[in-house]
Amino acid sequence: MDQLQQIRVFAKVVERRSLSKAARDLGVTQPTVSKALAALEARLRSQLLLRSTRSVTVTEAGQRYYQRCRSLIDALDEADTELEEREAPQGTLKVHGPVVLGEMFLGPVAAEFQRDHPQVRCEVTCLDAFVDLVAEGADLALRLGEVKDPSVVRRRLGTMRRLLVASPAYLKAHGAPQQPADLADHRSVRFSGLPTGDQVTAGRATVTMSPGFLSNNAVVLREALLRGLGIGLVIEFLVADDVRRGRLVEVLPAHPLTPIEVSVVYPSARFIPLRARVFVDYLARRLATVPGMVSAARA
Repeated sequence: MDQLQQIRVFAKVVERRSLSKAARDLGVTQPTVSKALAALEARLRSQLLLRSTRSVTVTEAGQRYYQRCRSLIDALDEADTELEEREAPQGTLKVHGPVVLGEMFLGPVAAEFQRDHPQVRCEVTCLDAFVDLVAEGADLALRLGEVKDPSVVRRRLGTMRRLLVASPAYLKAHGAPQQPADLADHRSVRFSGLPTGDQVTAGRATVTMSPGFLSNNAVVLREALLRGLGIGLVIEFLVADDVRRGRLVEVLPAHPLTPIEVSVVYPSARFIPLRARVFVDYLARRLATVPGMVSAARA
C-alpha cells in the first residue's frame, strides 16, 4: 500500500474511531487497515493511535498529523471530483435527514435526482439524531431547527409552520382552549427530550402543559393525537391532511407559533461537489410545495 493510501486509511480511522468501521467504509479488510497503520507509524517513527480491543484513541502527535493530512486529502478529492463532474453530476451522494422528512420528501427527491442523473448513486440515511458529517462521510444533511454546530456550513431553505392540534373527541371531552393560558389545563403530546419540556409558547405567552404522551417519532405522535391523548405541537406538513379532513383541529389559530428553521448543512465550505449542489436545488424546489413551508426565496 502506497504512502497516500496509508494516510487515507489513517484519516478514516481517526474519523470513525474504529478499525472495523474504517475498513468497511474503505472496502478493505480490518487486517489491511492494521497493516497500513503499522507501516505508517513505522515510517514516521511515531505512535499516532492507541488501539485496544474496544476503542481507538488519537495521540497528540496523531491529531497534529491528521489535521495536516486532512487538508491534503481534501485537496486531492476536490481535484478528482471537479474533474469527474466537469460535465454532469456523478459519484456517490450521501444524504442524511430526519426520519419523517426523509420518508416523505428526502427519499422521493433522491430517487428523482438519481433517475435524472444516472451517473450518481444516492445513499439516503434517515435518523432523528444529528450526526457528524465528516465521520459518516456524508455530503450533506437536511436539518430542522437552529443550526449551532460551527463545524458545518449552512444553506437556509426556509421555515415550516407549526400548529397546535387535537382530535375533535379530545376537545369535546376536555374543552377547547380559548387563550394560551388555558393550555395549562390540558395534556401535551410532544417529542421526548425537548429542552423546553412541556412548555409551549403561543403568541407572546409561554405556558406549561400537563405531561402527556411522549415519543421521539413524529408518526407515533400523530397517532397519539388522532386517538385523543392530548394537544400536540407539530409541524404542519405532518397533519395537514388530517386537519383538512377534520380528523384533527387546529387549537388557538389566532395565536401564531414560532416556525421551525429548515436548512441543509455541508461538512465544508471550501468545496461542495456539483452533485450535492444540484441535489439541494432539487430539494429546495420540492420542499417549496410542502404545506406550511415558506421558502427562503419567497421570504
